[in-house]
Amino acid sequence: MNDSDRRRLFDRWAGTYDDAVRSAAGFPFAGYDRVLNEIVLLADAGPGMRVLDLGTGTGNLAARFTALGCEVVGIDFSPGMLAAARRKVPEARFVRADLRGDPESLRGHRFDRIVSAYVFHEFDLATKTSLLGRLACDRLTEQGVIIIGDIAFPTVKGREEAHRRWAAEWDEEEHYWAADEAVAACTKAGLHVQYVQVSSCGGVFVIHKIKPTPMGNYKKNDLPSPMWM
Repeated sequence: MNDSDRRRLFDRWAGTYDDAVRSAAGFPFAGYDRVLNEIVLLADAGPGMRVLDLGTGTGNLAARFTALGCEVVGIDFSPGMLAAARRKVPEARFVRADLRGDPESLRGHRFDRIVSAYVFHEFDLATKTSLLGRLACDRLTEQGVIIIGDIAFPTVKGREEAHRRWAAEWDEEEHYWAADEAVAACTKAGLHVQYVQVSSCGGVFVIHKIKPTPMGNYKKNDLPSPMWM
């Protein structure tokens, strides 16, 4: 499915999205609200902090951060989703853009937290890693953190078992996370990653840059820790 087809799909879905994800008892949205709540908990954000919400959808995550007094910018490629988000969260600013690009309106801006929920499974591992690396370098403040909640499993083996279990619901065009391979790929890209499993098919990643010393060696405290939080 090309980008235009996916955009039309999400435009059509905008009116029923909230009911669909919250009523889902199984794959792929089991624990949807718990995943979003875990993102907010791990973000540890407060009043005045600048938050960028990638693939904001109908604004469910943006609403949680505006309630904390954060200044939220949400981006999405679907006009239908953005219309729903603007109605739900009038306090936030919303921008229509493909999150894989570099929206002109965001150039030069950095954020204390970059968050995303149920979006990155649209991209393969190489694209995920490249995008996260660019965001960490270009959009985060010095102490900023990226928090991603998505359809995810602890290991590649666990993902394979889930594929067999939910074969009828599995979308072969999507790229669900396996935390062990994602942590390895991101560490090679200079990112420190921790992961927590929240539901049977949902988890949250906390990501930030590994800071080198002036001599080019990693500081002891910046080396990757075990992936489980």
